[in-house]
Formats: sequence, C-alpha cells, structure tokens
Amino acid sequence: MNRLIIAIIIYIISIQFGHAQKKWTLQECVNYALENNISLKKAKLSTKASKEDITIAKARLLPNVSASAAQNFSTDYKYNHTNPANNIGISASLSLYSGGRNKLLIKQTKNSIQLNELDTETLQSNISLQIANNYLNALFNKENIKLAKEQITITTIQLNKMQELIDAGVKPRADLLDIQATLATNKEQLTTSENALDLSLLNLAQLIQVPSSNFDIQDVNINLDKAILTYANSDKIYLKAAETRPEIKKAQLDIENAELGIKIAKTNLKPTISLNYGLNSNYAYASRDFYGNNNLLNNFGNQYYRNHGHSLGISARYTIFDGKTNRANINKAKINKEIIEQNLADEKLRLRETIERAYLDAKASLKQYESSLSSLKAQEESFKIAQERYKLGAMNSFDFDLVKSRLFNSKIALINAKYNFVFKSKVLDFYYGIPIVIE
Repeated sequence: MNRLIIAIIIYIISIQFGHAQKKWTLQECVNYALENNISLKKAKLSTKASKEDITIAKARLLPNVSASAAQNFSTDYKYNHTNPANNIGISASLSLYSGGRNKLLIKQTKNSIQLNELDTETLQSNISLQIANNYLNALFNKENIKLAKEQITITTIQLNKMQELIDAGVKPRADLLDIQATLATNKEQLTTSENALDLSLLNLAQLIQVPSSNFDIQDVNINLDKAILTYANSDKIYLKAAETRPEIKKAQLDIENAELGIKIAKTNLKPTISLNYGLNSNYAYASRDFYGNNNLLNNFGNQYYRNHGHSLGISARYTIFDGKTNRANINKAKINKEIIEQNLADEKLRLRETIERAYLDAKASLKQYESSLSSLKAQEESFKIAQERYKLGAMNSFDFDLVKSRLFNSKIALINAKYNFVFKSKVLDFYYGIPIVIE
C-alpha cells in the first residue's frame, strides 16, 4: 500500500514538473489557439447554426401537410339534451411556381454559410499574426535578459579587479564607488528586462487563452547572416493577397448575395401557383342511425363515411397593384448592391494601403538594422580601445563606463532592430500567403 501511495505521489509530481517545464513553440501556440479560442469557437458555432438554414430553405420546396380536428357541443332550448358534433380534416399544399424564389433563397443561404466560414478564416489569420508578434516580443525580451546578465558579469569582473587595485594602493576608493553604481544600474536593467519578459509571456498566454502560471516559450536563436527583403515591391504581394485574402473573398461573395437579393425581390412581380388538397369529414350526434338502429358506434362510423369528402384545386395569385411597394423593394436591392460593390472597392483599398505600409515598414526596419549593425561594430572597436586604455590606467572608470554603456545600448538597439525586421518581413509573408514560421 505504501509503495502504491509513493508511486502515485511520484507520478503527480512528475506531471506537475513536466507541465512546469513545457516550453511552447510558435506552432503549438497557433494550433492551440485555433483549436480552443473562444471567439473562434463561437464563429464556428455560428457557421454550424447557419447550415440549419439550408434545411429550412429546402423545406419550402416540399408540400405542407396539416391535420385539424374540432369538437363542439349544442343543446336544445330547454337544455334537456346535449348534442356533440365534431369534424376532422387533412390538408396539403404544394407551391408549383413562385418565380424561382425558393431556389434563390437556397442559394443565398448557401452563400451565407460561406460568408460565415470566411469570417472564421479571417479571425484565424489575425489571431495567428498576433501570436507571432507576441512570440517574437517574448524572444526579444529573453535576448535582452541575456544581454543584461552579460553586462552584470562584465561589471562584476571589473569590480573585482578594481578591488584588487585598491587593496594594492594603486587606485583610489572613489573608483570603486563608480563601478558599484554601474553594477546597480546593470541589475536594474536586468529587473526591467525580466519584468518585460513576464509581461510579454502573460500577453501571449492570454492571447492563446491558457493559464499564465509557469508558461514559457521555446528559445529560438534568430541569426540574420544576410538581412534582405524578399520582395522587390508591394505590388506582387497585393496582387496575391487580393486573390487569396478572406476579406476580399467575403466582399465578392457579398456582391453575389446582393444580386440574388435583386432577383428575389423581382419574384414578387411574378404570379405564384399552388396545388391544394383536402380530406374532410364530420359527425353530429343522433339518437338513431340511418337504419333505425340505436347503435352509437355504428352511427358514428356511418356518418364519418357518408360525410367525408375530397377537395383538389390549383390556385394562382398575382399582385395587380401594391402601391409600388415591390418596385421600391427592387430599387432598394439594386442600391444595396451598389453599396456592397463600394465595400469591395474599399476593402481592396484598405488591403493595398496596409500592404504598402507594411512594405515601407519592412524597408525602414531593414535600414535600421543595417545602421544598428554598423553602429555596434563601431562601438565594439571603441570598447576594445577603451579596455586597453583602462588597463593601462590612461582612462578612468567613469569614462570607461560611458564607453561600455554605449556598447550596451548599441547591442539593445541591434536586438530591437533585428526582431522588428523579422516581424515586418513575416507580415509581408503573411499577406503573400506564406505561413509564419520562426526558426
């Protein structure tokens, strides 16, 4: 029994430890969000509900069948006798012609399902892009932490060497205070970077809707050996996006639905033809049946048999004058189509503007990265020279810290420029239809 308890405890601890150590990849984050995001689930349920409208629309092509029954009681003027009577019936009707309205409604309903699916696809793509942005932001903050720790290590070594020089009587104690102040600043920078990482991980966890406790992402070393723009201009990206983006497809499908709306409105100007059938019978109480027998059951059956009848007919309806209501509805449907056509033009314009802005952002981020890289190389050379001068005593600790601080800021600027360029490049891939991958 004790062994069983120990085994269970070890198993639970191993599960908790394994969960705490899990590091999410970008693809895992995206897959989990697309599977479990509440907004996406609601969108999918809306699509599922709209599919039931197909059944409703198709039902209009089938006959309507209904049954009726009524029970009545009557008395004579002295209220001595109560006479029951009832009637039953079955009726059916079938629309033979309605100007094609029912078939148009079925097609419009199918288009509505596609519109819901396109809305879901748009939501999925936007969530994927947001996750990639937050994921890269978390990687950026992780790299900042490494850099901050590196600065603390360098300053600590510098502090130890300065202490040795002070103990040997070579340097004044004031130099030690300067380095201690620098070390305190470095630790503050580390704390700021750690807080930024915690916040970025919280944002990512909330975006994919998982508990933020122990949430972490897999470390990815992003090296830009050769940073270049894949695309020569934004035109190629826009042409591809205009064919594939769900927002554009939705706007185009809206126009098709508007055209169906015009056709549906025009069916009100056409006649409707229906086929009708009915079966009816009735019964009224009598003390004796038709044959002089006082048999209530026989009387009941005979009456229903003798009183039953069938009806079959075709009815046609055509509106001669309706105060121009139908004509007004047709005109409204035409105007609605023109509005939706403008929506398509507006959607394409917004897409072009977004892609053009994204392309300019990517170009600017590339230039910023190249400038930051050149600046870092210059600061590294300056730092090497300052190190040699500091070792030889030709530079005091205050001036040396200034050079080191500039080097640190250059590294931060390069990291920022690198991740900014990576994300801007991924945005262009996103609109070109290439899945975002970080590796």
